[in-house]
Amino acid sequence: MFLFHRCAKGEDADAWLEEAVDAMKPEAIYIDAPLSLPGAYFGRVNDHFFRQADRKAGGMSPMFLDGLTARAIRLADRWRAKGMQVMEVYPAAMIRQEWDCLKIPHGKAIPRHKLRLMARMFALLPPVPEGRHAPDAWPCWLIGHPHRQGGARAVGDPVEGVILY
Repeated sequence: MFLFHRCAKGEDADAWLEEAVDAMKPEAIYIDAPLSLPGAYFGRVNDHFFRQADRKAGGMSPMFLDGLTARAIRLADRWRAKGMQVMEVYPAAMIRQEWDCLKIPHGKAIPRHKLRLMARMFALLPPVPEGRHAPDAWPCWLIGHPHRQGGARAVGDPVEGVILY
């Protein structure tokens, strides 16, 4: 089952998220944010901007997303220390692969009528998101759910970072 949860406006989103995850105790968490830095920062490759996974998935540089990347890595480290599996997902790559025909604008929230179409393809109830960012959570679930069953697409180098889509 999929439910939307979000913090109140003005609330510390990271603190809210940590509290929510502690309460739910999920086995796995799927995050639409970089969870590693390019291998050049660890002497593995020469590319300081992109990981192999970013190039293959058509994603943005973790370095461009600076604060988001740092926050996501910090949260992932904390959750992994508690025994949770934390995976990076890239819904835009899945959407380009599976629903290119819907012409969802790059970098924009998924319109509600297109969310309904996507839900019907999975024979699921359509989500009822509030706000601009909530629709992005549902495709993360659409990647994570098959991953739990052993069926998500993955790109990248396991040492540098893998992206599921």
